[in-house]
Amino acid sequence: MGACVGYEEQASLHAAEALEGEEAARFLAHLESCAACQAEVASAREVLGLVALPPQTPVEVRAQEGLGARTLAAWRREQTRRGMSRRALGSLAAVAAVVALMLGPSALERLKVPQRAATSAAVQSAGARDDVDAETLAAFEAWAGLDPLDDDGSGYGLDEDLTWDDPDLDGDFDLGGTL
Repeated sequence: MGACVGYEEQASLHAAEALEGEEAARFLAHLESCAACQAEVASAREVLGLVALPPQTPVEVRAQEGLGARTLAAWRREQTRRGMSRRALGSLAAVAAVVALMLGPSALERLKVPQRAATSAAVQSAGARDDVDAETLAAFEAWAGLDPLDDDGSGYGLDEDLTWDDPDLDGDFDLGGTL
């Protein structure tokens, strides 16, 4: 048994409480006198009752009440954090550019400084090594601002009479001045 032919859709809408105004008044007037439509509305309400959500718990109500405000606040915090990281990155880039502009010319001048005669003479007297050529060693010494290394050929710059078994080398070195 079903609802009347013209009222099937209205019976379902009435069960879902979706009818309004004049249409609802007309269907209610028909519903009072039609047993088939009454049965259809009752059946539709039963089905809709099965799929309806249970009432919200107080915890769910509290969580839902402030959801919009919490979401907006979290979004604003994220936007602020992103903006701050962009500003920090921009500031670091600006500082790096200023440092490069300030130190760049002096670094270029340092590379252009002619090699000291003593440095090149010491390198030539020591002879070219197998692993580092004399020009590279002289450039490194000039860059580091070092005096030329006195190389006796051993590669360590130690005096010939100084050995590792020397009693003066007891292992206690004063590195305070060095560091």
